[in-house]
Amino acid sequence: MRGGKAGAIAGDMLRQARPLAPLILALAAAAAPAQQPPAAPAPPTSPPLAHSTGPDITVQGQTEPASTVPISGPTDFISPMGEPFRSDDKLSGAEHWFRHADADGNGRLTLAEFRTEGMRFFTTLDTDHDDVIGPAEISHYEVDIAPEVTVVSSYGDVTKAKQDSDGNITEPPYPTRLGAGRFSYLPMPEPITYADTNFDRGVTKLEFAKAIEIRFKMLDANGDGAITRQELPKLGSPHDNYR
Repeated sequence: MRGGKAGAIAGDMLRQARPLAPLILALAAAAAPAQQPPAAPAPPTSPPLAHSTGPDITVQGQTEPASTVPISGPTDFISPMGEPFRSDDKLSGAEHWFRHADADGNGRLTLAEFRTEGMRFFTTLDTDHDDVIGPAEISHYEVDIAPEVTVVSSYGDVTKAKQDSDGNITEPPYPTRLGAGRFSYLPMPEPITYADTNFDRGVTKLEFAKAIEIRFKMLDANGDGAITRQELPKLGSPHDNYR
Protein backbone atom coordinates (compact mmCIF):
# COMPACT_ATOMS: atom_id res chain seq x y z
CA MET A 1 0.00 0.00 0.00
CA ARG A 2 2.79 2.32 0.98
CA GLY A 3 4.81 1.44 -2.12
CA GLY A 4 1.88 2.01 -4.42
CA LYS A 5 1.27 5.46 -2.99
CA ALA A 6 4.89 6.46 -3.55
CA GLY A 7 4.77 5.33 -7.12
CA ALA A 8 1.64 7.34 -7.77
CA ILE A 9 3.30 10.48 -6.36
CA ALA A 10 6.37 10.00 -8.62
CA GLY A 11 4.18 9.58 -11.63
CA ASP A 12 2.33 12.79 -10.84
CA MET A 13 5.62 14.73 -10.52
CA LEU A 14 6.84 13.38 -13.83
CA ARG A 15 3.65 14.41 -15.59
CA GLN A 16 3.93 17.93 -14.08
CA ALA A 17 7.60 18.33 -15.12
CA ARG A 18 7.11 17.16 -18.71
CA PRO A 19 5.56 20.48 -19.93
CA LEU A 20 8.52 22.39 -18.42
CA ALA A 21 11.19 20.49 -20.37
CA PRO A 22 11.33 22.89 -23.37
CA LEU A 23 11.71 25.89 -21.04
CA ILE A 24 14.57 24.23 -19.15
CA LEU A 25 16.40 23.44 -22.35
CA ALA A 26 16.00 27.03 -23.59
CA LEU A 27 17.39 28.43 -20.35
CA ALA A 28 20.34 26.07 -20.49
CA ALA A 29 21.15 27.13 -24.04
CA ALA A 30 21.02 30.80 -23.10
CA ALA A 31 23.35 30.24 -20.16
CA ALA A 32 25.99 28.50 -22.33
CA PRO A 33 28.73 30.76 -23.81
CA ALA A 34 27.98 31.85 -27.34
CA GLN A 35 30.05 30.05 -29.97
CA GLN A 36 32.34 32.48 -31.79
CA PRO A 37 32.25 32.44 -35.60
CA PRO A 38 35.45 31.17 -37.19
CA ALA A 39 38.13 33.88 -37.57
CA ALA A 40 38.64 35.28 -41.03
CA PRO A 41 41.90 34.15 -42.64
CA ALA A 42 44.77 36.64 -42.22
CA PRO A 43 45.62 38.60 -45.34
CA PRO A 44 48.83 37.46 -47.08
CA THR A 45 51.92 39.27 -45.88
CA SER A 46 53.82 41.38 -48.35
CA PRO A 47 57.42 40.39 -49.04
CA PRO A 48 60.00 42.59 -47.29
CA LEU A 49 61.14 45.58 -49.28
CA ALA A 50 64.46 45.09 -50.97
CA HIS A 51 67.29 47.38 -49.95
CA SER A 52 67.64 50.31 -52.27
CA THR A 53 70.46 50.08 -54.76
CA GLY A 54 70.35 53.80 -55.46
CA PRO A 55 72.96 56.36 -54.44
CA ASP A 56 74.01 56.56 -50.81
CA ILE A 57 73.12 59.64 -48.82
CA THR A 58 76.20 61.16 -47.24
CA VAL A 59 76.68 63.71 -44.50
CA GLN A 60 77.37 66.56 -46.89
CA GLY A 61 75.58 65.47 -50.01
CA GLN A 62 74.33 62.73 -52.24
CA THR A 63 76.50 60.71 -54.52
CA GLU A 64 75.81 60.75 -58.21
CA PRO A 65 76.42 58.06 -60.81
CA ALA A 66 79.98 58.22 -62.07
CA SER A 67 80.37 59.52 -65.60
CA THR A 68 82.32 57.47 -68.12
CA VAL A 69 82.70 60.37 -70.54
CA PRO A 70 86.43 61.12 -70.86
CA ILE A 71 87.64 64.40 -69.37
CA SER A 72 88.14 67.03 -72.04
CA GLY A 73 91.09 69.37 -71.98
CA PRO A 74 94.60 69.96 -73.30
CA THR A 75 97.15 67.22 -73.82
CA ASP A 76 99.42 68.50 -71.03
CA PHE A 77 98.23 68.19 -67.44
CA ILE A 78 99.79 68.57 -64.00
CA SER A 79 98.11 66.35 -61.42
CA PRO A 80 96.91 67.80 -58.08
CA MET A 81 100.08 66.43 -56.47
CA GLY A 82 102.36 67.80 -59.20
CA GLU A 83 102.92 64.87 -61.54
CA PRO A 84 102.92 65.76 -65.26
CA PHE A 85 100.76 63.74 -67.68
CA ARG A 86 101.40 64.42 -71.35
CA SER A 87 99.03 62.73 -73.75
CA ASP A 88 100.11 61.47 -77.15
CA ASP A 89 96.66 60.27 -78.20
CA LYS A 90 93.14 61.69 -78.44
CA LEU A 91 92.61 61.64 -74.66
CA SER A 92 93.44 64.64 -72.50
CA GLY A 93 96.27 64.57 -70.03
CA ALA A 94 93.70 64.87 -67.23
CA GLU A 95 91.89 61.76 -68.47
CA HIS A 96 95.15 59.81 -68.44
CA TRP A 97 95.74 60.93 -64.85
CA PHE A 98 92.21 59.99 -63.75
CA ARG A 99 92.42 56.53 -65.28
CA HIS A 100 95.83 55.96 -63.73
CA ALA A 101 94.62 56.99 -60.28
CA ASP A 102 91.24 55.19 -60.45
CA ALA A 103 92.69 51.78 -59.64
CA ASP A 104 89.42 49.83 -59.74
CA GLY A 105 88.15 51.65 -62.83
CA ASN A 106 84.71 52.43 -61.38
CA GLY A 107 84.85 56.13 -62.23
CA ARG A 108 84.98 57.18 -58.56
CA LEU A 109 88.35 58.30 -57.25
CA THR A 110 88.43 57.62 -53.51
CA LEU A 111 90.76 59.16 -50.96
CA ALA A 112 92.63 55.85 -50.70
CA GLU A 113 93.22 55.82 -54.47
CA PHE A 114 94.13 59.51 -54.48
CA ARG A 115 96.59 58.90 -51.64
CA THR A 116 98.16 55.88 -53.32
CA GLU A 117 98.67 57.85 -56.53
CA GLY A 118 100.17 60.82 -54.68
CA MET A 119 102.52 58.79 -52.48
CA ARG A 120 103.73 56.85 -55.52
CA PHE A 121 104.88 60.15 -57.01
CA PHE A 122 106.46 61.17 -53.70
CA THR A 123 108.57 57.99 -53.87
CA THR A 124 109.56 58.89 -57.43
CA LEU A 125 110.80 62.32 -56.33
CA ASP A 126 112.50 61.08 -53.15
CA THR A 127 115.46 59.67 -55.03
CA ASP A 128 117.66 59.20 -51.94
CA HIS A 129 114.80 57.49 -50.04
CA ASP A 130 115.15 59.55 -46.87
CA ASP A 131 111.40 60.38 -46.73
CA VAL A 132 112.11 64.01 -47.62
CA ILE A 133 112.00 65.75 -50.99
CA GLY A 134 115.02 67.95 -50.42
CA PRO A 135 116.30 71.04 -52.27
CA ALA A 136 118.24 69.05 -54.89
CA GLU A 137 115.24 66.81 -55.55
CA ILE A 138 112.93 69.83 -55.82
CA SER A 139 115.32 71.37 -58.35
CA HIS A 140 115.31 68.10 -60.31
CA TYR A 141 111.53 68.18 -60.34
CA GLU A 142 111.32 71.80 -61.52
CA VAL A 143 114.00 71.53 -64.19
CA ASP A 144 113.75 67.98 -65.53
CA ILE A 145 110.34 66.51 -64.62
CA ALA A 146 107.91 69.42 -64.80
CA PRO A 147 109.57 72.57 -66.17
CA GLU A 148 106.06 74.00 -66.63
CA VAL A 149 106.08 74.93 -62.94
CA THR A 150 108.97 77.38 -63.29
CA VAL A 151 107.84 80.99 -62.96
CA VAL A 152 109.67 84.22 -62.25
CA SER A 153 108.64 85.52 -58.84
CA SER A 154 107.44 89.11 -58.88
CA TYR A 155 108.15 89.98 -55.24
CA GLY A 156 105.63 92.77 -55.67
CA ASP A 157 107.10 94.03 -58.95
CA VAL A 158 104.45 93.59 -61.66
CA THR A 159 106.93 93.87 -64.51
CA LYS A 160 108.99 90.95 -63.19
CA ALA A 161 105.92 88.73 -63.16
CA LYS A 162 105.54 89.33 -66.90
CA GLN A 163 109.20 88.68 -67.63
CA ASP A 164 110.66 85.49 -69.08
CA SER A 165 114.00 83.95 -68.12
CA ASP A 166 115.78 86.06 -70.74
CA GLY A 167 114.42 89.28 -69.30
CA ASN A 168 111.90 89.88 -72.05
CA ILE A 169 108.79 91.66 -70.77
CA THR A 170 105.50 90.57 -72.27
CA GLU A 171 102.61 92.93 -72.86
CA PRO A 172 99.09 92.42 -71.49
CA PRO A 173 96.93 90.43 -71.27
CA TYR A 174 98.61 88.69 -68.35
CA PRO A 175 97.95 85.15 -67.09
CA THR A 176 95.66 84.72 -64.11
CA ARG A 177 97.43 81.45 -63.30
CA LEU A 178 101.14 80.82 -63.29
CA GLY A 179 103.36 77.78 -63.45
CA ALA A 180 101.64 74.44 -62.89
CA GLY A 181 98.37 76.27 -62.21
CA ARG A 182 97.98 76.75 -65.97
CA PHE A 183 97.86 72.97 -66.46
CA SER A 184 96.05 71.83 -63.35
CA TYR A 185 92.78 71.95 -61.43
CA LEU A 186 94.41 73.79 -58.53
CA PRO A 187 95.96 77.27 -58.90
CA MET A 188 99.35 76.32 -57.46
CA PRO A 189 102.38 77.46 -59.47
CA GLU A 190 104.61 74.85 -57.79
CA PRO A 191 102.57 72.01 -56.20
CA ILE A 192 105.52 70.30 -54.51
CA THR A 193 106.84 73.28 -52.55
CA TYR A 194 103.25 74.25 -51.68
CA ALA A 195 103.31 71.21 -49.37
CA ASP A 196 106.29 72.63 -47.46
CA THR A 197 104.27 74.00 -44.55
CA ASN A 198 107.24 74.92 -42.33
CA PHE A 199 109.25 76.57 -45.15
CA ASP A 200 112.43 74.59 -44.47
CA ARG A 201 113.09 74.00 -48.19
CA GLY A 202 112.12 70.37 -47.95
CA VAL A 203 108.87 68.41 -48.12
CA THR A 204 108.59 65.54 -45.67
CA LYS A 205 106.50 62.44 -46.21
CA LEU A 206 104.10 63.64 -43.52
CA GLU A 207 103.74 67.09 -45.11
CA PHE A 208 103.05 65.50 -48.47
CA ALA A 209 100.46 63.14 -46.97
CA LYS A 210 98.65 66.06 -45.34
CA ALA A 211 98.68 67.95 -48.64
CA ILE A 212 97.08 64.93 -50.30
CA GLU A 213 94.12 65.01 -47.92
CA ILE A 214 93.67 68.78 -48.26
CA ARG A 215 93.76 68.71 -52.06
CA PHE A 216 91.39 65.73 -52.21
CA LYS A 217 88.81 67.69 -50.23
CA MET A 218 89.29 70.69 -52.51
CA LEU A 219 88.32 68.55 -55.52
CA ASP A 220 85.58 66.48 -53.85
CA ALA A 221 82.98 69.11 -54.68
CA ASN A 222 79.94 67.34 -53.21
CA GLY A 223 81.75 65.96 -50.16
CA ASP A 224 80.71 62.35 -50.73
CA GLY A 225 84.20 60.89 -50.31
CA ALA A 226 84.91 60.32 -53.99
CA ILE A 227 85.93 62.44 -56.98
CA THR A 228 84.08 61.81 -60.24
CA ARG A 229 84.88 63.18 -63.65
CA GLN A 230 81.83 65.44 -63.75
CA GLU A 231 82.62 67.27 -60.51
CA LEU A 232 86.15 68.24 -61.55
CA PRO A 233 86.64 71.83 -62.75
CA LYS A 234 86.66 72.41 -66.47
CA LEU A 235 90.11 72.64 -67.96
CA GLY A 236 90.91 75.18 -70.64
CA SER A 237 94.00 75.84 -72.64
CA PRO A 238 96.97 77.19 -70.65
CA HIS A 239 96.74 80.22 -72.91
CA ASP A 240 93.13 80.87 -71.87
CA ASN A 241 94.08 82.01 -68.36
CA TYR A 242 94.70 85.63 -69.25
CA ARG A 243 93.21 88.96 -68.34
